[in-house]
Amino acid sequence: MSSPTRAEPPIGLREQKKRKTRLELCMAARRLVVAHGLDATTVEDIAKVVGVSPRTFFNYYDTKLDAIVGPIEEIGTPEARAVFVAGGPSGVLMTDLTWLFASAFEPEEEVREAISLVMEIVKEEPRVFASFMAAGVQQEAVIGELLSARAGAPVTPEFAALAAGVMTNIVTRAAMSATADTSKSLAAAVQDHCAMAARMFDQPAERN
Repeated sequence: MSSPTRAEPPIGLREQKKRKTRLELCMAARRLVVAHGLDATTVEDIAKVVGVSPRTFFNYYDTKLDAIVGPIEEIGTPEARAVFVAGGPSGVLMTDLTWLFASAFEPEEEVREAISLVMEIVKEEPRVFASFMAAGVQQEAVIGELLSARAGAPVTPEFAALAAGVMTNIVTRAAMSATADTSKSLAAAVQDHCAMAARMFDQPAERN
């Protein structure tokens, strides 16, 4: 098992700036859709809010729907992905998957806003819900790549799909729980829901 101290160095400034722009475009798209609706929101509007050109927008997303869904390939932080692939931080796959997903829940206030916006949009816009469902298939591939890199050998598509489905369900339920109870951090809510999922596999106590 590798420790977090052996992780790859943080991403460079250029990549950090690109990541920041990608997230800013996503949040701008979500805020505009909540305020004005999907059809009334244009790529030009989104780009203007962030202070970039429409041409720059298309360097990050193909459509405004893609921007609303956001960077699905970014599971956790770059640093956390490096630790996970190296076999850390605990060496227990389910625990480390939970830690990886929870690592993206910072800063807390911004993530809470993002979750709130998504929940509001999905209720009003079936097309966005369909886009999130389609993105789930792409995320299976991303998780499969991470699992394969960690294992040092390709994992089966079935295993990747199962891992993606379990984590998506845990994160979604945790986000809903943390939205209702703001006293609990999002990361703590994910860990609690992972623990609840683990209880389904508890063995019954032996009877004398």
